[in-house]
Amino acid sequence: MPAAGLDYYQILGAARSASRADIQHAFRKAALKWHPERAADLAEAETRFPQVCEAYDVLSHPARRAIFDEYGETGLKRGIPDGSGGFTGGRYVFSATPDEVFAQFFGTLSPFADLLGPLEGGPPPDLYSELTGMTLIKRATKPPPLVIEVPITLGEIFLGATKKVCFTRRVLRPDRTTEEREEAVSLRVIPGWEDGTVVTYPNAGDESLDAEPQDVQLRVATQPGGAWSRDGSTLFYRVELTLAEALTGKVVSVPTFDDRVLSLPVTQIVAPGVTKLVKGEGLPDPATGGKGDLVLTFSTAFPTSLTPVQKSALLNILP
Repeated sequence: MPAAGLDYYQILGAARSASRADIQHAFRKAALKWHPERAADLAEAETRFPQVCEAYDVLSHPARRAIFDEYGETGLKRGIPDGSGGFTGGRYVFSATPDEVFAQFFGTLSPFADLLGPLEGGPPPDLYSELTGMTLIKRATKPPPLVIEVPITLGEIFLGATKKVCFTRRVLRPDRTTEEREEAVSLRVIPGWEDGTVVTYPNAGDESLDAEPQDVQLRVATQPGGAWSRDGSTLFYRVELTLAEALTGKVVSVPTFDDRVLSLPVTQIVAPGVTKLVKGEGLPDPATGGKGDLVLTFSTAFPTSLTPVQKSALLNILP
């Protein structure tokens, strides 16, 4: 048997074997009965109503209910007995206000909503505010996510990285006002991620009374990398050649993102549009576990002028 203390089941008028639906039904009945604006005995209601809301806060939460069932209010609020006279584990504190628990369940602060018809699962009556003189709290909706673009270099895409992303969010205080708070999340960049990859952090954004917490989405934006570019898992490296090199060939040195240098001979004449394929030297491909290819593209720098002697020599050499 659990240690002595508040019996949340007795407070709600529910059996210890009650289902979740039974707990909800019992809370609806008890909360409306003991709400200070409806109860016949205001002094008793001011004691009973907070207890009813605390009981629901515990019994509607599977982990809290399990601890309460085993160790009672003492184990829930002081910790689980460790067998040596002490206590271990986390400690429950009823941090919400009774009004917050009531409004979250009924969708309104009014204790007379049941007189106008059920609010759960449907829209409120059109004359609700006019009949009660109270403002209806709309059922919480999910706001659009906060989207943050995270610049990522090709080197970080190649090797993987961990990025710290900072942002400002609005957080609810216990008095139901909000404050701005600086937050930071850690983004683990998986090697080979596609440009535009989105990672969602549920409920990490702004909080408000009339909406669910906002999600935060981090969107990867691959940054230009000088001579480097990408298309999926294929890497492109732009090589600049002189006209002589384009005609006679060159050994091209390509510095890789993992600190190697590839020496790649270019022996054919490099005409416009010619490329050179290097298998397996592209970006990691998360889908296959392998790597894409590297493609060398070329641009040829033409001389701005030639002397008569040079022109004559070229005419004698070239067809």
